[in-house]
Parts: sequence; C-alpha cells; structure tokens
Amino acid sequence: MEHKRTWIYCRVAYPDAHALASQQAALEAFAEKQGFEIAGTTAEQASRLDFSRRGLTEVSNAVDAGEVDLLLVANLSRLGRDVVKTDAYLRWLEDRLVEVVCADGMVPQTATEILHELMKASVAN
Repeated sequence: MEHKRTWIYCRVAYPDAHALASQQAALEAFAEKQGFEIAGTTAEQASRLDFSRRGLTEVSNAVDAGEVDLLLVANLSRLGRDVVKTDAYLRWLEDRLVEVVCADGMVPQTATEILHELMKASVAN
C-alpha cells in the first residue's frame, strides 16, 4: 500500500483529556492498519462552530507547506458542525489534493451528505 503522508486531527468540544487521548490513539491505530505514514498530529479542545481554531490553523499550515496527502479524522463532526464552513474547508482541502478520511468510514462528497452526517452526529452526541 502507498504510504500517504497523513495528518491526524482530533478535537473534543469540552475539556476531556481522556476522550482526546482515546480519539488520538484510535486514529493512530487506524492509520497504522491502513499503512498511512503519520506526518503530524493535532489534538485540541475547541468549539465545533469556530473555524479559526489553533489546531485547524496548524493543519492548514501543514497542507499549505505540502506536508499532507491525507487528513484523518474520527468523523466529519470533528472538523466542525457548521455545514457551510465544513463544506468550504473540505473544498479547500480538495483544491490542494488532500484526501479526507473519516475513521468511521464516511467520506461525504456533497453539501447534502455533509449536512446529513452533521445532523446524525448532533443526534448521537
């Protein structure tokens, strides 16, 4: 399998060091199983609606520097729950040829799919 340079992005909305560490460990295990090369990891506690987050900026800077082929998240809601902003960020990544992989298996392609996934995540949480 091709070794894609993978950036792991973990986020929890509320202070919970255990949940954040568990999310990171699960994503690292997923990346290893898939044969992804971990280029970096960002883990943060931040609001899901604010897209000017320190951690997301760190991811964006790595993408702009050409260090990332793939962004790995637990699920789409880790990027954010604002449909318009999430869609815009996914398009921005796509324009830079960065693939997004959700460890839950979902890789939404349209704004409608994004909306459905974010609505499901809201109900689950």
